[in-house]
Amino acid sequence: MNYEHIIIDGYNLMYQDQDARHRRDNLMTARQFIVRKIEKLTGGMAGKITVVFDGRESGVDASLTSAQIEVLFSPANRTADGVIEQMVHDAEMPENILVVTSDWVEQRLVSVFGATVISCREFLLRYETAEPLKKSFGAKSRNGQHGQSLGDFFPES
Repeated sequence: MNYEHIIIDGYNLMYQDQDARHRRDNLMTARQFIVRKIEKLTGGMAGKITVVFDGRESGVDASLTSAQIEVLFSPANRTADGVIEQMVHDAEMPENILVVTSDWVEQRLVSVFGATVISCREFLLRYETAEPLKKSFGAKSRNGQHGQSLGDFFPES
């Protein structure tokens, strides 16, 4: 399935990527590396791709943003997780959003809002082996089409 929007937790993905780990001594270089990698791996997969990094000041980094990818930094008083949660919560059709994060709490929360979730490791494995993403990964939206729902974790008594 193609998604309308893919939202990626940038630092979360960077720390899961073996190639980016070697560049972490220079954070700007590591961010550039991971954004360019995402650009190569996700070509044509979604109408919009957003990478969100934690930051001291909110905004967009023009040196990282491209025609295919929007790169955002969270404001000082919010985390990238908070920005991602807000984006999914505010979306008209969150079921058309794929969120890439390995943060367990974040996975569960955005899936409750209706987004599909995949871990960073799974994202890298699938893309690096050129296997297309399908809507049957991990935590799933509350509409219960595939995967798990919040009820799976908090069953009724």
